[in-house]
Amino acid sequence: MQEQTSIKIQGLTVGDRKVYQQIFDTFYHSLCLFTHRFIDDLSVCEDCVQEAFISLWDNREEMASAAHVKSFLYQVSRNNALNHLKHERVKSEYMAKGVQELESQVCFINYVIEEEAERILAETEQELAPKCREIFKLAMQGKDNEEIARLLGVSENTVKTQKKIAYKKLKQKIAENADYTIESSGWWVITVFDKPIITLIQL
Repeated sequence: MQEQTSIKIQGLTVGDRKVYQQIFDTFYHSLCLFTHRFIDDLSVCEDCVQEAFISLWDNREEMASAAHVKSFLYQVSRNNALNHLKHERVKSEYMAKGVQELESQVCFINYVIEEEAERILAETEQELAPKCREIFKLAMQGKDNEEIARLLGVSENTVKTQKKIAYKKLKQKIAENADYTIESSGWWVITVFDKPIITLIQL
């Protein structure tokens, strides 16, 4: 038996494909079960074992005995399985980190947008005359000209005039760090980072 094994090893070292196939048939199934201890996915286990046999063929001239072949196959299969697990863990951690960073970035951008909108409105209000400021605040709350006029006891024409003054001041404030567009309907849309932050009601 020992002599037969020795002949098989000699055949492997000189590149005998039949001997290589015999070794494959002898160890393949047990190696798959072995790697299955580390990895649940059987197809991945098979890949790890097949790579081990490829490595065996590449290093066949270094094989000194049947025990050496068996030890080599189990060690390489084990290393392949552990490397796969390490790769999956790193990939999972990387993806989780990427999602976390993306969520953090989105939160930061949203925070900046909100802060920018509040700053622009606050600075605009501070530079308006008292009556104009009142009209501007009510307009930003979504109230129409008729309701503002009724609440403040002024004419609708006065409301329209003061709103024009307020919006002109607002345009000046956003000119350097934001964009504004006037929709076909006459609505003004102010954006920061290409995201709408303020929609002004019609004049």
